[in-house]
Amino acid sequence: MEKIKRYENERQLYKDYQWVWDLTSDPDDYKDLADYVIDKILKNQIVDTKTVLHLGCGSGCMDYHLKKHFELTGVDLSEDMIKSAQVKNPECSYFMGDMRDFKLDKKYDAIIIPDSIDYMLSAQEIEKVYKNAKRLLNANGLFLVIVGYEPEKFPQNRTTVDEAANGDRVVTSIENNYVSDYSTNSFEATFVFLIREKGKLETIIDVQKLGLFKREIWFNELINVGFSVEIIDDPYLVEIEQEGTYLLIGRLSKK
Repeated sequence: MEKIKRYENERQLYKDYQWVWDLTSDPDDYKDLADYVIDKILKNQIVDTKTVLHLGCGSGCMDYHLKKHFELTGVDLSEDMIKSAQVKNPECSYFMGDMRDFKLDKKYDAIIIPDSIDYMLSAQEIEKVYKNAKRLLNANGLFLVIVGYEPEKFPQNRTTVDEAANGDRVVTSIENNYVSDYSTNSFEATFVFLIREKGKLETIIDVQKLGLFKREIWFNELINVGFSVEIIDDPYLVEIEQEGTYLLIGRLSKK
């Protein structure tokens, strides 16, 4: 008998069903994005970048590549994702925490948020992330943020399907992105997983809410916090990610 579990913005893919994420995600899938981030750090650094803080590091797939170039520290809200990242990257340091207010005594040469800033749902939350990054950044350090979606270029109702297997277990993953109301500055990312094992089927539906802001919001909040900002529209970044993706490079303004 089919068993269906539904979750509304609880992000169960990062909790009880984190093993599904590990099965359907692989470090190789993140190599192009990791190489892009590495290249942008090296080309834009003012001082030699030795230490990097990855906010919203997830299960460490990107870190698998980043750690070859930098001393890496990762932070994520999910305890299960942190555990998975530590297994993949025992050389790195990992902490469970919120990018909006996570505290460390150490400062870093670069701070990156390459694929999780879209979980912020208000300008106030964005401002908190930026202020925290400023506090954790060394003088002359870099702050790199990749914004995944832009309202004017949002791929409304886009649906993708993938499949992964491990022994008798086969997982079919379906992702759908949809905006119900653009005035809410948010969209729904709905994940459906069909888990088949030894003739039994389990279905997981995980609906996550993410932010969808005009670039002026992302830009102006960085300025207000005290960064000088450059926006980079890079066709290659769009190619390896999706339409509407762009890069923000922040540097602390000299006063």
